[in-house]
Amino acid sequence: MTDFLGGSAVIRFFRRSAEKIKATAAHSLFWGRRLPGNAMETSGLAEAMNRRHPAEAAVRGLSRSGIIGWLYDYWGNLCAAPLSGSLGLLAPLLGILAVRMAVGGRWAVAGGLLMALGLCVILFTRRGTLGGWIRGSLLGRLLPLPAGAAKGSVLIYLGLCGLLGGCVGWYAGVTYGCLAAIVPALLPLAFRLPPIGAVCLLLALLPVCGTGICWVLSCYVAVSYFLARAFGGHPGRRIDGLDLLLLVFPVLCVISTLFSFHRADSLKVIAMWLGLFLCVPFLRRIITDRKKLYAALVSLTAGAAVSGGYGLFQYLSGMTDTTWTDTALFEDSIQLRVYSTFANPNVYGEFLLLTIPLIAGLALHLKGWKRWLLLAVDGVLMVNMILTYSRGCYVGIALTAVVFLWNFSKKWMAGIAAVGIPLAILLMPESVTSRILSIGNLSDTSTNYRLMIYVGTLLMFTRYWFSGVGIGERAFNAIYPYFALTSVTTVHSHSLFFQSVVSFGIVGLIYLVALWVLYQTRMKRCQLKLPRQDRMLMIGFGAVMWGMLVQSIFDYTWYNYRVFQLFWIVIVLGFAAVEVLQERRVQNG
Repeated sequence: MTDFLGGSAVIRFFRRSAEKIKATAAHSLFWGRRLPGNAMETSGLAEAMNRRHPAEAAVRGLSRSGIIGWLYDYWGNLCAAPLSGSLGLLAPLLGILAVRMAVGGRWAVAGGLLMALGLCVILFTRRGTLGGWIRGSLLGRLLPLPAGAAKGSVLIYLGLCGLLGGCVGWYAGVTYGCLAAIVPALLPLAFRLPPIGAVCLLLALLPVCGTGICWVLSCYVAVSYFLARAFGGHPGRRIDGLDLLLLVFPVLCVISTLFSFHRADSLKVIAMWLGLFLCVPFLRRIITDRKKLYAALVSLTAGAAVSGGYGLFQYLSGMTDTTWTDTALFEDSIQLRVYSTFANPNVYGEFLLLTIPLIAGLALHLKGWKRWLLLAVDGVLMVNMILTYSRGCYVGIALTAVVFLWNFSKKWMAGIAAVGIPLAILLMPESVTSRILSIGNLSDTSTNYRLMIYVGTLLMFTRYWFSGVGIGERAFNAIYPYFALTSVTTVHSHSLFFQSVVSFGIVGLIYLVALWVLYQTRMKRCQLKLPRQDRMLMIGFGAVMWGMLVQSIFDYTWYNYRVFQLFWIVIVLGFAAVEVLQERRVQNG
């Protein structure tokens, strides 16, 4: 009977099915054995991308382009040209502009242009080269200036740029004429600037320039990396798990835009986001040693110092703006909230949350006068933080300080808590005290306004928690009024975590939390393995995201494009710092 049943088709079917299920389970995510290595790195997508690095395909195409190659060599050829060759640019430009001003009756401007042309002839008629003149300046230490015979095409190109600028200036004025001449003449310089130079330029200008410039510089960082791979011999690296994790964000943006409730507005937002995000995947490939890491951090510090100085000027100049202040509750105590170059005090506070801990960590990492200089800059930024009167940022910077001191020295933390807190309470201005005590006060219009928005947003989750409604203000406002408790309108949910669910669905929140956990895990592991001096820098990287986490609960910190870009840059700089410092440790070990 047993032999009969064992040989039947039914029994054989179930036996084979069981073996198949067992074999499948052995390789499944939940029951399979744990394989060594990173699962993302061994995936089919990573393997396919590593067969030909994305830079390699573009590099091979660029290498075959005669125009690109000539532009890349243009800067070296120009530097080797006689200094008098600059007249090829200045003479047509100034000459045509002078004639245009004379025809228009502006004799003073015309005379000034002719005088400038005469000075150029006097100063530039020498046998030296432009490269030799630049080598004697501070700029010459930073730029690669090859020596060699100049090509005649360089002078012809300069002459054409001058002619173009003069023609544009004839119709549009002196300002546009100068831009039309100088920008094309300097454009080939972009082909010689190393990628780390582009990164430093972006970080230095991010705090003080507009979003459009940051967008262009972000794209330029990517372009400079490809050009360095094509002509400069810059080494590449394989795609790893972190690269794939970062690339998930653009994929989420594209999917959210395709299914957005206002696709046109979402397309505008995604164009800005992806342009600003474009530099992020290349930062780890550009920052490959300590010097480059220091250069990036110092550039960010320089830009932050400029914004901090302007914030102090803004406060001391007596400018009054109560746009972001509840004048009924703080009429006597708060007259001005500093916003520096960010047009909003809360946004400026978020920028300071991302810079103050990094500068503090870098200061403790360095020694001598550099440490004291960075601490002075950090002090100025901390004063700006206080003058923003941003309550969420107050809580965020307090948590950042606790995390920083906890990892730095528990003894120092106990001492500062015992002495510093009572002293701060006694010396704290009334305006700051009243602002802190207003946290949770429902009579404050800002607190009550956000509470109503949070409740309405939570009601949206019950319907759109899986798919989201799309990124952008109009996509949010297409749905939010149906769930709003009051008639008050808003452009977003005033919380990064809420907005992630609203925009991308629950997967957006999961992605954001997973990225934060991975970041903190890497920072903590690196701190435990490094010597004390290097550990100071990693403490700053580890503490910075704690404060941003708190502020993101109370505000949509990605609403400002520059803060959005800096958020991702700090994330990748932290990962790059881990790799750079650990590589140095391995070499020394």
